Amino acid sequence: MMNMKKLFFIIAFFSLTATEADAQRLHNLYGISWEVGFPTGDFVTKPSLLGGKVEYRRFVKENFSVGATLGWNNFEEYVPRQTYENEDQTSAITTDNQRFVFSLPMTVDVFYYFGTHGKFVPYAGIGLGGQYAAYKTYYNIYVTDDKGWGFVARPQIGTLINMGVTNPTKFILAAGYNYSTNKSTVFRTGNFQNFWLSLGVCFTN
Repeated sequence: MMNMKKLFFIIAFFSLTATEADAQRLHNLYGISWEVGFPTGDFVTKPSLLGGKVEYRRFVKENFSVGATLGWNNFEEYVPRQTYENEDQTSAITTDNQRFVFSLPMTVDVFYYFGTHGKFVPYAGIGLGGQYAAYKTYYNIYVTDDKGWGFVARPQIGTLINMGVTNPTKFILAAGYNYSTNKSTVFRTGNFQNFWLSLGVCFTN
């Protein structure tokens, strides 16, 4: 009789442990984040608060996921009055201007997670894909613009913040670098790069 009781408690213990482990294991993640960008080029230098991203991750293993991200950011900056020459230096204009860059990166992502059962779930990953970028400069009533597509790479580190073992809602805190080959012959830029920080919320199952 005693042996049967011990066997019952052993089975119950392992069943409970397996249930909790399965509850903690992630299968799908759907997230949305606010993103702050810090450009590193000369065309715009002012940080942007007007950014964000939506993402999906599929956990193919407990500590490895693949997915996709659609991001966006609006950079803008006022430049005081100065003189600009055209490409062959045959004419010049003196004016102030308002500059804008709109970027739209779309990437396929891979992430590795350093443990998945704690309050914090740190990870590192990279996204690779394409980016659309549009450049604009307003000179009073005149505008000059250029746009196009380029390759983009987005390495990043971050952490998921658990709100409870069975709570499907988590916070996402991340930091990364955005390197793209978007260039503009009009504005003489060879690429577009920026650091970024993001804070968001995700839902998991």
